Amino acid sequence: MAIRLDPERNELVALTKLVPTFTGCNVLEVGCGDGRLTRQYANDAASVLAIDPDESAIEVLRADPPEGVTARAIAFEQLAVADRSVDIILFSWSL
Repeated sequence: MAIRLDPERNELVALTKLVPTFTGCNVLEVGCGDGRLTRQYANDAASVLAIDPDESAIEVLRADPPEGVTARAIAFEQLAVADRSVDIILFSWSL
């Protein structure tokens, strides 16, 4: 999977309009790919569970993960998390 760039940072601007802060939040990111977006907000979050069914993309994220990020190669349909264990769920690039 190629890394998609956003040189104008439009994606992060749009995200911060929807989620003004990730500070202290537990985040589930569905369709994280290689972690391009994950790296933009992960340092502010309390924890991030980043999932994607593409094992090769997850390996890129696992090679140098931001602190507090757990990367799993799993499809959303197969994921089980405890009730109220996440504050924010991101579905970016996952359609």
